[in-house]
This record gives sequence, structure tokens and C-alpha cells, in this order.
Amino acid sequence: MEIEKVLNDGLVLMDSKKSEKNFKLTKRDLDVFSFLLDQKFASLEQIYFYRFDRRKAVTQALPKNLWVTRQRLQKLRTLGFITTERVYTESKSLYLLTLRGFQVLQSQRPLDAYALPLKSVDFRSYEHDTRVNDCRIAIERTGKVMKWISERRIRMKGFESEYSWEGLPKEVVPDGVFISSKGERIAFEIETTPRKKSRYQDKKWSYESVMRGSQPLIHRVFWVGYTDRVYDDLKEVCGSSKAFYVESYSHFLGKLWPVASAKEGVK
Repeated sequence: MEIEKVLNDGLVLMDSKKSEKNFKLTKRDLDVFSFLLDQKFASLEQIYFYRFDRRKAVTQALPKNLWVTRQRLQKLRTLGFITTERVYTESKSLYLLTLRGFQVLQSQRPLDAYALPLKSVDFRSYEHDTRVNDCRIAIERTGKVMKWISERRIRMKGFESEYSWEGLPKEVVPDGVFISSKGERIAFEIETTPRKKSRYQDKKWSYESVMRGSQPLIHRVFWVGYTDRVYDDLKEVCGSSKAFYVESYSHFLGKLWPVASAKEGVK
């Protein structure tokens, strides 16, 4: 399969073997490719909420079986741009970017193609990574995020700002950094398992080291606790500091992406 020409509104692919003439890759497809490269993988539901949701209100019922999203992803999979891996504990599949999909992304968005895609899901960090996906999608759905820099990109390229001489402490790699509509650089962290409070305190001090002065590297930290215990510990460690916004996973996600609505009708 070869890319024959590029149109203003997408890529036109020619493939006689699969009878896929004039198949066009859209901006939305490239957005999904970039997300998969950043976040390592995504579920059907996450991809739907990320770029396919056209409901006017989150209280409206979801499309039956998320059929349009499912069909589009199946087409992209058939053409070799994405692949799937099974999660046997949840009886579901996850989508990953393939080398072919990466090559297309590299040709169209070279700045997004900073590393090769992963070949498989690391299920040791699956629970954590999938909840980071949920939170990123919820944050971006507010429309108040100019850019999201993923943990994977930070690990590969680092994170710095033209406005600050500081760099992130070596012992701290956030789950993401996003640029708000106000131009603030906000680190995002989610803690999914309980740890000693001293670990949270050390991380807080590390962030504070790059949050000082008139031109800080990081302006604020969004810190999410997955369980009530973790949330309570984070609240205690951060106290009344306005630089740290602490929230529980369910409450945080519920305000931006109601959990009940997200699960409705999805099998």
C-alpha cells in the first residue's frame, strides 16, 4: 500500500489488493495516531470520548455500541495503521499505533513523531496508564488546554520552557504537563496505589523547587488520588497550598466526564 497523494483535507490511499481505493485519512485519524503514540494505548471508549463524541450534552445516551467509532477503528486496523491487544482480565481490546501508522504521522506531523510506537502493552502499569488516559481526555474536553505533553514525550525529550532556566528534577517525571488557555504550565499526577506520606512530601518539595520566582518552570500541579485513602493523604501533605490542586479520581472525572454517562450502553 502506497501513499499516492496528499490532499488539503487528508491523505488518499490506493490499495488494489484490499479494494480500498481513495481511502482518506482525516485530521481526526491523525489525532488518534498521536494520542496512541503519546499514551501507549487506548480503549474503544477512550477513543470515542477523545475525538468521536458529538453529543450536545454528556447526559445524552451514548451511540449504540459506539458503532461509528468501532467501524472507523476497524478500517484503520484492516489497513495496518493500528493494531489491538487483548485485556483478558476485562474481556476487552486496546488499540496501539503500528509502525505504518507512525510513518504516516511522521510524514504529516513530524513534531508529534518523537519516538517509535510501543509493540505491546505493559500490563504492569496498565491500571495506572489507563486512568491517566481518562484524566487527559477529561481535561482536554474542557476546551481550556492548548497543549498536552505526555509522560512518554517528557521521558524521551525532557521538559523545559523558554521562560525558565529550570529543568524538571530528575526524580520527578509527571504523568503529563499541559499548557492551559491562560498559558500556565500545569503538571498532572495521579496516584493509584497508597504510598508512604513521605514519598508524597518529597515529590511536593521537588515540584516546589521549580515553581518559585517570577518565571517558574511549573505554575501549578493537579494531583489526583485514585482511592479515598490516597486522596486524604495528598490533601494532608499539600495542606492549603494554592499551587497544588488535589482531587479524587471519581470526583475529578465526574465533573468533566460523568462516569455514569461514560459507562452507559457500552458493552
